Amino acid sequence: MIKTLIIALLLVLASPAFAQDSRKNHPAEDFQRSGLVDAIYAEEGRIVINDIPYPFSQNIVVHSTSSYRVPFSQVREGARVGYKMGSGGEIVELWLLPANYSDRRER
Repeated sequence: MIKTLIIALLLVLASPAFAQDSRKNHPAEDFQRSGLVDAIYAEEGRIVINDIPYPFSQNIVVHSTSSYRVPFSQVREGARVGYKMGSGGEIVELWLLPANYSDRRER
Protein backbone atom coordinates (compact mmCIF):
# COMPACT_ATOMS: atom_id res chain seq x y z
CA MET A 1 0.00 0.00 0.00
CA ILE A 2 2.76 2.45 0.90
CA LYS A 3 4.69 1.51 -2.26
CA THR A 4 1.61 2.26 -4.35
CA LEU A 5 1.13 5.61 -2.64
CA ILE A 6 4.78 6.57 -3.18
CA ILE A 7 4.63 5.59 -6.85
CA ALA A 8 1.42 7.58 -7.33
CA LEU A 9 2.99 10.61 -5.63
CA LEU A 10 6.10 10.38 -7.81
CA LEU A 11 3.95 10.21 -10.95
CA VAL A 12 2.00 13.29 -9.91
CA LEU A 13 5.19 15.19 -9.15
CA ALA A 14 6.80 14.14 -12.43
CA SER A 15 3.84 15.05 -14.67
CA PRO A 16 4.67 18.79 -14.91
CA ALA A 17 8.16 17.85 -16.08
CA PHE A 18 6.71 15.69 -18.86
CA ALA A 19 4.36 18.49 -19.88
CA GLN A 20 7.25 20.95 -19.95
CA ASP A 21 9.28 18.64 -22.22
CA SER A 22 6.34 18.42 -24.61
CA ARG A 23 6.08 22.22 -24.75
CA LYS A 24 9.76 22.49 -25.72
CA ASN A 25 8.87 20.88 -29.06
CA HIS A 26 5.90 23.24 -29.49
CA PRO A 27 7.03 26.75 -28.67
CA ALA A 28 4.05 28.92 -29.64
CA GLU A 29 6.31 31.81 -30.64
CA ASP A 30 8.09 29.72 -33.28
CA PHE A 31 5.17 29.07 -35.60
CA GLN A 32 3.30 31.79 -37.43
CA ARG A 33 -0.07 30.09 -37.94
CA SER A 34 -1.96 26.99 -36.99
CA GLY A 35 -4.87 25.00 -38.33
CA LEU A 36 -6.21 21.63 -39.44
CA VAL A 37 -4.71 19.61 -42.28
CA ASP A 38 -7.42 19.10 -44.91
CA ALA A 39 -5.35 17.25 -47.52
CA ILE A 40 -1.78 16.23 -48.29
CA TYR A 41 -0.40 15.94 -51.80
CA ALA A 42 3.13 14.79 -50.98
CA GLU A 43 4.00 13.90 -54.58
CA GLU A 44 3.14 17.47 -55.61
CA GLY A 45 4.77 19.08 -52.57
CA ARG A 46 1.47 20.61 -51.40
CA ILE A 47 -0.52 20.56 -48.19
CA VAL A 48 -3.97 22.09 -47.59
CA ILE A 49 -4.49 23.69 -44.17
CA ASN A 50 -7.81 25.35 -43.29
CA ASP A 51 -8.87 25.14 -46.96
CA ILE A 52 -5.73 26.99 -48.15
CA PRO A 53 -3.20 25.10 -50.30
CA TYR A 54 0.47 25.71 -49.48
CA PRO A 55 3.60 24.36 -51.10
CA PHE A 56 6.04 22.82 -48.65
CA SER A 57 9.81 22.74 -48.78
CA GLN A 58 11.59 19.53 -49.75
CA ASN A 59 13.60 20.09 -46.56
CA ILE A 60 10.57 20.64 -44.32
CA VAL A 61 11.23 20.02 -40.63
CA VAL A 62 8.35 18.33 -38.79
CA HIS A 63 8.18 18.34 -34.98
CA SER A 64 6.00 16.05 -32.86
CA THR A 65 4.95 16.29 -29.22
CA SER A 66 7.62 13.76 -28.31
CA SER A 67 10.44 14.47 -30.75
CA TYR A 68 12.21 17.46 -32.22
CA ARG A 69 12.18 15.96 -35.73
CA VAL A 70 9.99 13.28 -37.28
CA PRO A 71 9.41 12.18 -40.90
CA PHE A 72 6.86 14.14 -42.95
CA SER A 73 4.97 10.86 -43.39
CA GLN A 74 3.70 11.28 -39.80
CA VAL A 75 1.56 14.26 -40.88
CA ARG A 76 -2.04 13.08 -41.36
CA GLU A 77 -5.23 14.61 -42.68
CA GLY A 78 -7.27 16.00 -39.79
CA ALA A 79 -4.16 16.74 -37.71
CA ARG A 80 -3.88 20.04 -35.89
CA VAL A 81 -0.61 21.72 -36.90
CA GLY A 82 1.38 24.88 -36.41
CA TYR A 83 3.51 26.04 -39.31
CA LYS A 84 6.18 28.50 -40.33
CA MET A 85 6.47 29.96 -43.82
CA GLY A 86 9.66 30.60 -45.74
CA SER A 87 10.35 33.74 -47.76
CA GLY A 88 9.10 32.01 -50.92
CA GLY A 89 5.67 31.31 -49.39
CA GLU A 90 6.34 27.62 -48.76
CA ILE A 91 5.97 25.88 -45.41
CA VAL A 92 9.45 25.18 -44.05
CA GLU A 93 8.60 23.97 -40.56
CA LEU A 94 5.57 22.16 -39.15
CA TRP A 95 4.54 21.24 -35.59
CA LEU A 96 2.14 18.36 -34.92
CA LEU A 97 -0.05 19.74 -32.14
CA PRO A 98 -2.32 18.01 -29.63
CA ALA A 99 -5.94 17.74 -30.78
CA ASN A 100 -7.07 20.03 -27.94
CA TYR A 101 -4.56 22.79 -28.81
CA SER A 102 -6.13 26.20 -29.28
CA ASP A 103 -4.40 29.21 -30.78
CA ARG A 104 -5.79 32.71 -30.83
CA ARG A 105 -3.90 33.29 -34.10
CA GLU A 106 -5.54 30.34 -35.90
CA ARG A 107 -6.74 31.21 -39.38
